[in-house]
Amino acid sequence: MKKIISISLVCLLMAGLFSACGKSLEADRDTVYVQKKGTVIGAAIADFDKDYYDQEELKAFAEEKVEAYQKEHGKDSVKIDEFSVEEKVAKLYMKYASCEDYQSFNEVTLFSGTIPQALAAGYDFNTGFTEIKDGKAAGAVDNKTIVDTDYKVVILSEKVDVKVDGTILYMSSDYTTLKSKDTVTVQLPEDAGDGEELSLVYVVYK
Repeated sequence: MKKIISISLVCLLMAGLFSACGKSLEADRDTVYVQKKGTVIGAAIADFDKDYYDQEELKAFAEEKVEAYQKEHGKDSVKIDEFSVEEKVAKLYMKYASCEDYQSFNEVTLFSGTIPQALAAGYDFNTGFTEIKDGKAAGAVDNKTIVDTDYKVVILSEKVDVKVDGTILYMSSDYTTLKSKDTVTVQLPEDAGDGEELSLVYVVYK
């Protein structure tokens, strides 16, 4: 998922839910859940199917990264909510105090706010958009239609599922698939090159 935790998972796997928020998220792939109150739940999911994988080593590595971040940003900035290995799948759920903490900890882009706030922060919405009606993609829409509203928006640069507290109205046309009324799946196309980077993805909701 996020750069730090995903790399941590992958590196440890190659080398060798939530007590605080209940069942607010059940993830089957890397997921970012931007909550109404401004907190963020992140889930990192990875195969754990080799005999030499070390569950305790992986957990200790994640805890070390979290403790180092907490020393600079406070104990509530990021927390591990749950780590488990079941049916050869490792799942690491984390809670972040804000999008800024998520962004800083994982070294990725994650913005959450209203569209006017996003524009003021320098995001230009210069991409194609798909309108969502009745839980289904309903065709292209001009971005000018969107920037003239005060809807909420999540902007990110990761190949993850994005869950919001609301109903999705528009999403970037590139790299996205609507998973449910409140969740978008972000991924590169199958024919993308190994070195291809993901552009910013916009998820607009109310």
